[in-house]
Amino acid sequence: MSIATVTLKQFKLFEQLPHAVIDQLSRHATLIETPRRQIVMKKGEIAHSLGLLLDGRLQGVDLTLDGHEAGLYFIEPNDFFGELSVIDQKPAPEFIVSVSHARFIMIPAKIIQQLIKASPEVAAIINSRLALRLRSSIAQRSLLAMPTPFQRICAQLLKMSWESKEKDITIPHAPTHQELAIMVNVTRETVTRSFQKLQKKGIIKRNGSLLVIKNLSYISDVAAGSEK
Repeated sequence: MSIATVTLKQFKLFEQLPHAVIDQLSRHATLIETPRRQIVMKKGEIAHSLGLLLDGRLQGVDLTLDGHEAGLYFIEPNDFFGELSVIDQKPAPEFIVSVSHARFIMIPAKIIQQLIKASPEVAAIINSRLALRLRSSIAQRSLLAMPTPFQRICAQLLKMSWESKEKDITIPHAPTHQELAIMVNVTRETVTRSFQKLQKKGIIKRNGSLLVIKNLSYISDVAAGSEK
């Protein structure tokens, strides 16, 4: 299926490219839809295409030594995935799984490799994404070493927050309890109990997919181990 050039142009990776190059990419692109909990890329296999997420949410997932899923990072719309295996043509280091119904574009690795050589801008964006994802994965593995489930959950909330000019920290499209459980290697029930405790204390407030952190200092203290 041919992908419209305007669809590819919405991705930061391609927005600086000439129309002729975008048009060439569109002829090689394939649109894929996948249901929830579908493996999009398999660990240990070489990714033969670069993926670009249109809508939905994907998650990078690895397995712990005891066989449990450990979420490493989320992939949101307008982001790309599979870039490491595309660049070095070695097996993917983790699974990519859909955590909701998702639509994404796949472009063959050889086309992306040619583009990287021809466009310093594209190479710089991919390198920046690789660095960011590596730092995120390292931070996530450090988080998993924290001693208590509640501490890990608060550390994950802290990791998902960012600086805001408002008093409250807002996390749009917050992960579900199950998705958070995978990220911090606990049960969904543990996440639910922790959220109930935080909501009762007025630390967080949830409105559908919107999560508001009302007291970031408390979350930070728990994550640092200074709040009992």
